[in-house]
Formats: sequence, structure tokens, C-alpha cells
Amino acid sequence: MAISYTEHIELTCAHCRVQFTTDAWALVDAAERPDLAEALRDGTLNLAPCPACGDASPAGTALLFHDPAGRRVYFAVPPDTAEHTWREQAQALLYALVGSLPDDQRRPYLGDVQVEHELAGVRRAVLRRAHGRRAAGTGPAAGKPVESIIGPGTTMPPAPRPATDPPPNIEGAALLDAVRALLAADTADEFQAIIDATPALLGDQGDAAVEQLAVNAYAQGQPALGDALREARATLARMRGGAPAGVPEPPVAAPAHLPAPAYQALLQASSPALLNAVIRDYPLLLEPWADDELAARTEAALDEGNERLAQLIEAHRDALEQCRMQADSDEFLLAAVRALMLAEDDDAIADVLTAYPMLLTDQAQDALFGLAAGARAQGDNDLAEYAITCRALLRKVRAGLDAH
Repeated sequence: MAISYTEHIELTCAHCRVQFTTDAWALVDAAERPDLAEALRDGTLNLAPCPACGDASPAGTALLFHDPAGRRVYFAVPPDTAEHTWREQAQALLYALVGSLPDDQRRPYLGDVQVEHELAGVRRAVLRRAHGRRAAGTGPAAGKPVESIIGPGTTMPPAPRPATDPPPNIEGAALLDAVRALLAADTADEFQAIIDATPALLGDQGDAAVEQLAVNAYAQGQPALGDALREARATLARMRGGAPAGVPEPPVAAPAHLPAPAYQALLQASSPALLNAVIRDYPLLLEPWADDELAARTEAALDEGNERLAQLIEAHRDALEQCRMQADSDEFLLAAVRALMLAEDDDAIADVLTAYPMLLTDQAQDALFGLAAGARAQGDNDLAEYAITCRALLRKVRAGLDAH
């Protein structure tokens, strides 16, 4: 089944004001249609020529661009579109993308959509990322399932447990029954009623139970169940923060902003060791949107005639890109996880986070989840539970840093 597709749209020529209809690409998968990816980079994608005067102008429609090699998803916000409208458009296109992909290609990065203003913004983001990788002397790493960091399995358990069995460290059939009931809830009121009846679902025990069940589901080849459990877990997390059950989590995050202390600390990092320390304290520097903001700051500095500042920002952008590519390496991430597992006290953990600051990124969270799922599939329950414990620890550290 084709992934990329077009939509029929009506336009008015900006030059001669003639109304006409045409087709514009709404969803593009770069692996399926490399010609369309090239058209995006060339600036010719979704140009709509007027049949009357021949003037070609951007179609100005929403577009979701999937770059599986770079493990990125971009969304072009149409001009003059209300936020709730473009969020709905992005969600619909994202669902269409995920629904078109085989189960083994539905990877965690798909939910992290980079929002850009119009198609030109997506083009700039794609070109910036490609330029950064070329400057580092390497191409984009081919995407791999996150569980591949543990290597191929040598033995499989003879009789794997059903994905709905309770994790060994979670007690109480009532909690398991409540999780099952959550998955069957048809309305927000039903969901809330289940929470009211089993408040433990909002505690650490409930969170661990749902996460373990999701790991089991993926390990047993039930991705749909695993996805449903992860969605339920995300809803429970929002409810712990005070949101009602009926408020869905936005599928697309608008670009964030670098805190001033993070920006200043980055510019003052004059060695790889100091840069690692800054990334440990501000792991958001490794997020894709942070690179976009730094690029914008470079352009602003050049506009102001401050070439020295622009060069300083670009030097640190290159250093951060090297760290991102390092984090993309399965071998490097596995070494970081192993070091964390060997840490025996808080001081040792702090040393590991200084040496491997990428452990505090969302990418590491996804990789640890994959490690847990792969370990469960191989019958190594101890490793699976330890990976989940590491995820929880790193989330707490990240939350503390963000609050600070």
C-alpha cells in the first residue's frame, strides 16, 4: 500500500486571480518517493502552476514529511491556520502515516513531530540537518528498531507468558483488572470511574504495572496492545498532573525555546568535557528543535553584523550535532546503558551522566524501552526490569533538571 498521497485542492492565482483546482502532496515518505524528497529540497514540491497565466506559487497546504533514514517527521503548518486546526490536520496525517507502515517500522520517533511554518520551513529544517551531517563527514544512520541495541537473540523462552500476565514485581489482581478495564473504556467518564475505583493506577505502582504490560505486549508480538497500553500510560501521567481523563495528549509539539541559562552555558563550554557537563545539566540541547533555534540565533547575529557570535554559535551547533550522531549509534548507547547498570551509588550515577549525557534524552528513553522489550522476549526478566528502573531514574533526573 502506498504511503505518500495527494489531496485535491482549490486555489486562486495570486497573479491573475483565476480560480483553479489541482493536486497537492499531503503526505510524503522519503524512502518511498525519493523524487518527492528531492523536490522538497529543491523547493519545487507542491508548486501549483496557474493554467491561465502559468504563474507557479506554493499550494499553501498542510504537509507531513517522513524521513525514515534520518528518523524524523516534519509537519508544515499552512499559512493563516488556527492552532487547533493545524493540530487536527497533523494528527490525521500522522495517523495515516503510522497506519500505512508495517508493525516493525512503527518506531517511537514517529510521535515526535517537528513543526515548521509552511513548506519553506520544513525545507530549511531538512537542509540544515543534511548540512550538519555532511559537515560531520557522515550520512544519516539507517533507522533500526530500538530493540536492536541488545543484538540478535540467541535463545527464546519455550513458553512466553501472555502479554496480559501481571509483571512479577506488581502485586494484586485488582490492579491488573483495572488496567484491562481502562483499555476497554469507551468514554472519558468510564475512564475516570475506573480511576476513582482504583486510585493506585495514578501512583508509581500503577505506572510500573502499565509499563511492564506494554513491554510484555511488544515482546509477545502484540504491537497494537502495546500501543494502547502506552497511550493509557500517557493519559494516566497527564491525570497525575491534574488534566482530566478526556483531554487527549497533543500528538505534535510546537517548537520550544532554549532557557537563557542553557544558551549561555553552551556558549561558555570551551572543551568536550565542559560541553558534556552542559548537556548533562541541559539535555534539551540535544533535541532537534534546539538546533533550529540555534540556527535562528546564528542568522540573527549575522543580521546584526556580529559575525564573531555567529561563528561561536555555529561551532557549538557542530559539536552538538556530533553528540547527536553519537547518540544515534546503537553501540555507543548500549555502552552508556551498561555503564549506568554498573553504577553502585549516586556519585557513580552522576559520573555516568557526565560521561554519557545523552542518557537524559527522549531517545534514550525509547532505547531503554526497546531494551526492556527485547530482554523480555529473550526471557531475561531481570534485565527487562532493570531497564525499566533505569528509565524511571532518568526521568526523575530529567524532571529535576527541567524544574531547576
